[in-house]
Amino acid sequence: MTIHSKQQPVWYTRRQGIIRGPFSARHVTRYILLGRIRLQDELSVDQVSWSCAESVTDLMPPELSDLSSWDNYQQLVISRMKVDERKGERRRAGSNAGNRPETDRRKNPDRRRNDDGEFVTRHMFNRDFSYLANSPQSHRLRTLLLALLLATLLYAWLAPSQY
Repeated sequence: MTIHSKQQPVWYTRRQGIIRGPFSARHVTRYILLGRIRLQDELSVDQVSWSCAESVTDLMPPELSDLSSWDNYQQLVISRMKVDERKGERRRAGSNAGNRPETDRRKNPDRRRNDDGEFVTRHMFNRDFSYLANSPQSHRLRTLLLALLLATLLYAWLAPSQY
């Protein structure tokens, strides 16, 4: 036996031609509050007719209705912190996020590392030049330059001096 209940409409979002969804109205309101859905994004229930999220007033969080004062803006920030699932306390040293042992935690908060020149060159030029060092052409070029240098020295040594 299947129980049919009147379902709430599901919503789809569209930004720069990319459609995401379906989302419940509650999730759309929450995502607008968090800024994951922008006011310029488009919303639709049927993926055929689209409306700007700003014009769908039923889904707008009340905290966005009036931001004319500093207190209203502060209330918006507090509301965002309340609905954001990415809680700060799970990152504190006292918590054991993800059931990882404390020994797995990073000792130094700085993630930077010293990079070698090859990495920097590859990153700057978006190319990997390491193949040039061991290529047959580079060996031939080195041999040719060495032979040319030796020939020049030999000529300079054996040629009679004109001065």
